[in-house]
Amino acid sequence: MTPRVRAELRRSGGFRERSLRVVLDSDTLPQDQAAQLARLVEQIDLTRVGAEIGAASDADLTRYQLAVEYGGRHWRGTVAEPCVPIELRPLLRFLTSAAS
Repeated sequence: MTPRVRAELRRSGGFRERSLRVVLDSDTLPQDQAAQLARLVEQIDLTRVGAEIGAASDADLTRYQLAVEYGGRHWRGTVAEPCVPIELRPLLRFLTSAAS
């Protein structure tokens, strides 16, 4: 059985200021989406990803505030383009597409 995953994303800034907020919880998602969310989180070594990566104050940068709960562990961080770690990109894409 896969541990419960909860992910919250807030996107702000960017040239067009396209704000977004999405919260996904594996307990309330369809089984296939819950499994995909868990896989994406499992692929990230959250202990290695810092809490503030490229969180510059330039208003034109797209910023992502991300909070992840997985298996009793919690991680929260802010990242900004173009310094988003490559291992976070698939999760950010999944969360962003879920908000549409």
